[in-house]
Amino acid sequence: MNLATLREKVLNKPHSAMLIFSDINISYLSSFTGHAATILLTSKANYLLTDYRYFEQAKEQASHFKVICRDRANQTLASLIEDLLFQDDCQQLSYESEHISVNQWQEINQQVSSLTKLAKIEPEVGAVERLRYVKSDTEIAAIEKAAKIADSALAIMLNSVQAGVTEKELATELDYQMAKLGSDEVSFATILLFGERSALPHGIPGERQLKHGDFILIDFGAVVDGYRSDMTRTFVFGQASAEQKHVYQLVQQAQQAAIDEITEGVIGSHLYQQSANVLLNSEYKQYAGEGLGHGVGLVLHEQPFIGPACNAVIEKGCVITIEPGIYIPGWGGVRIEDDVVLTDDGLKILTNSPKGLIEL
Repeated sequence: MNLATLREKVLNKPHSAMLIFSDINISYLSSFTGHAATILLTSKANYLLTDYRYFEQAKEQASHFKVICRDRANQTLASLIEDLLFQDDCQQLSYESEHISVNQWQEINQQVSSLTKLAKIEPEVGAVERLRYVKSDTEIAAIEKAAKIADSALAIMLNSVQAGVTEKELATELDYQMAKLGSDEVSFATILLFGERSALPHGIPGERQLKHGDFILIDFGAVVDGYRSDMTRTFVFGQASAEQKHVYQLVQQAQQAAIDEITEGVIGSHLYQQSANVLLNSEYKQYAGEGLGHGVGLVLHEQPFIGPACNAVIEKGCVITIEPGIYIPGWGGVRIEDDVVLTDDGLKILTNSPKGLIEL
């Protein structure tokens, strides 16, 4: 279906062709999960170009493609593309300009420009990404499964929370539990920070030891069939102070304000504004995070990027994160993040770990 839709929207003229370079987009269109591959779509055929390292894998996975094994010692990628464009009588070519280096494209462009019938070569930006914007039921099910793995792994890891444990030790334990429960890999490098370091939105776990009264900020995710989850929870080790409780409540209110507005057709900037109204009208407005969330799928951060200038329309099947935060240097930070999706039955929250302030 994805491939057919792309052909309908981009290859809708006779003698047209398209080159796809992004590993993620290649996987999305063909189910091939290896590397060192290029897709060439022409009006006559679907080609997946690779080499001996991935040839058998590509034949097995990319069932709707003619897989070609390039002899790297005797044929350049550019010359192979030229041969196929000539063979299929291609007269116009589009290519993923954002997923190829200038040097690589110059080599291909120089080679194919010699084709007398190839009258038009132009960049195509975001064609496959637009298809990925709305997820199928199968894609949503994979993200939901990844989210459930993350939920379960977090619950297990929290049993290891004790005074003196380091950020790195807990992060390693969390990653291990996700793998044990079936995650293909970590969705991204786990963020797990204590105390004042929780004010670092994307800090790296280190040797900081846990002390009573510390915030514990954990941002992490699992992966199932290439699809990623993304969740953040913030806890307090021991008894929370009045200020910690207040900041947490503000962030939770800001998240809920946005979630309450998610309906089909809503604009991303509107969601941001509902959340921002809570944080920017508080005494902590100077410490509020700049964005609200993003799409998530085969890539951790994908369209839409939800902020004050986001004009993207939220549609059914669009999986997004809602993750407001307050980050106070030298004191600490709070972020609460969930993956949500609009379905025919309304809004569904895929990440289900408890969100009330928990004192561990």
